[in-house]
Amino acid sequence: MTGRKKRCSVLAVMLLLLLLSVQCSRRKQTEQKEEAVTITWYVAKEGYSKEWDPKDNLADAKILKNTGINLEITSGDLTQLDALMATDSLPDLITVEVDAPERTVLENTGMVEPLEPLFAQYAKDVNIPDSMKEWYRNEDGNWYSIASYYYGPERVNNKFGGYLGGVHNNNYVRADLMKELGASYEELLHKDTLLEVLKKAKGLTYQGVKVIPYAGWNTLNMAEQFGMKVEDKEGNFLSMYRQPEWLEALEFGNELYQNGLMPAEEFTESMNQRLKQVQTGKIFFCTGYSNVKDASNYLYSRDHNAYMEFAGHIRGDAGNPPNLKSVSSGGWTATMIRKGAKHMDKIIGFIDYMTSEEGTLLAAPGVGADTYDIVDGIRITKESVAKEFEEDYAKAAAKYYPNLEFFVDWTIVQKYQPKEDRQTFLEQYQDCQVYDSKAVDAAIVIDGNRAMSTMKQQIDEYYARAEVEILTAKSKEECDKKYEDTIRQMDELGLEKLERFEKEQYQQAKKKLP
Repeated sequence: MTGRKKRCSVLAVMLLLLLLSVQCSRRKQTEQKEEAVTITWYVAKEGYSKEWDPKDNLADAKILKNTGINLEITSGDLTQLDALMATDSLPDLITVEVDAPERTVLENTGMVEPLEPLFAQYAKDVNIPDSMKEWYRNEDGNWYSIASYYYGPERVNNKFGGYLGGVHNNNYVRADLMKELGASYEELLHKDTLLEVLKKAKGLTYQGVKVIPYAGWNTLNMAEQFGMKVEDKEGNFLSMYRQPEWLEALEFGNELYQNGLMPAEEFTESMNQRLKQVQTGKIFFCTGYSNVKDASNYLYSRDHNAYMEFAGHIRGDAGNPPNLKSVSSGGWTATMIRKGAKHMDKIIGFIDYMTSEEGTLLAAPGVGADTYDIVDGIRITKESVAKEFEEDYAKAAAKYYPNLEFFVDWTIVQKYQPKEDRQTFLEQYQDCQVYDSKAVDAAIVIDGNRAMSTMKQQIDEYYARAEVEILTAKSKEECDKKYEDTIRQMDELGLEKLERFEKEQYQQAKKKLP
């Protein structure tokens, strides 16, 4: 073989080896890129369930693609979480209600990670408001908990686009049945005229089933609609049980019951049972967004003539404007990271993505993955997607929604909301006063004082039992007497002492307000 041929042969071999090396390297990079890690997660919320399904759920698929993680989620109650804590078996992520005592136990015992050093290392520009960090800052100086549905001043303003609302305390009515009755929406805005409309609705049927005139009773919601205040002129916290609007609400609930407009099952059925009643069209008028939410859409997807729409707020005898507690502006749930969790970079990357604007819109109820376009700063639902939801809401929800609301900041949803939707929403509260809920929520949560916590539990449990008897009394006089007897018994259990404690907590919380 000549020297030239030998050199060409060697060069060919070297080129082949180089190509093989490059292909191998690319294959390894692809494998590393596609290799996902599994993050474990416990959600202490009864009734919650989540099946991770990146194959058929577009939101799950997008999360996997953008974060490189799979989620292994289990759920249950706080007792099960206590067992995990006691046996040192905590998963990577833990989610509890923000007011659950387990949250502070996890923080104070070193079971969860301080978050600021982790974000400084892995996600310096994480999209979380500074005011949230300060509101949840532990006495040891660290911040451990990420709250869902937190409303901070950085975003509750015209420049950003966020705003407070009392959406949890709205009334809804079947628009189709209102037409059938020939009733006006003005009649729904005062308890006396509403009562007459509900009496007419008592005779309605829908698809052969007798309609329930009223559902969704909550005494606090009704007292707020009647204008109940949370503090006096000096800024002192007022106990709800002693307010005149509280008694007026109980009397109205009793009148609904006496007239057969609110069945006895109202006091025993679960929220899921009520949602199913809305889905099947059995309820005419309902208080509380949580009692309606997606259930109304399910109903509409089966019958385009049936729909529950906003029905305003009810005024009481004094005619005072409703004084509504805002959505829980301090947050709904708190999510923490187990101390020493593996794959910390992946966990922080996941949180970084889920708190981003894209991740928030992906997880936000009613939005979902790949359902919209942003046009001139406005979120526009794709026509094809809207049609899917209209034709089969359940099928479309399973396709687009991840059921992972635990990092959602609703002010981001508001930021991209069509102006007409924002205007419509704000008009719903133009005759109401909506107050920030943070200080009130903090006043009535007792953490770290076992004696006071036990007393509050006894009082609350006693009242819950007594309220059913008050609402089901045979007359207004009997209703009032049972209420007075209940307050007297609660005082014997320590209500006045509890009220003094709540007033102190209220003042301390007001100092922490952003």
